[in-house]
Amino acid sequence: MEVIIEKFKPKVTRPFKRKNEWWVKLITEDGEYIMKFKSPIEAEDVVYGLLDLQVYGGKVKLKLKEGNVIEDIEVLEIYKPSAKELVDEYLTK
Repeated sequence: MEVIIEKFKPKVTRPFKRKNEWWVKLITEDGEYIMKFKSPIEAEDVVYGLLDLQVYGGKVKLKLKEGNVIEDIEVLEIYKPSAKELVDEYLTK
């Protein structure tokens, strides 16, 4: 099943071991998604690879298996604000 999510800004957990696999959970307002890997290094690489999505958010296309397991993730767009927008946001709070 393929799903397109417009505002995808996940909180990503640290990799943890379950059933001889390394799992990473992506927690969003809509629910939780799971990515499975064979080694902890692969899982760590994905955590760092998703930093832009964690910080800025974006539009993604997810290919899901049963149980919200992500089989493939395609980043369609990253919502990076300009420096002016960031300064305005942090100085007006």
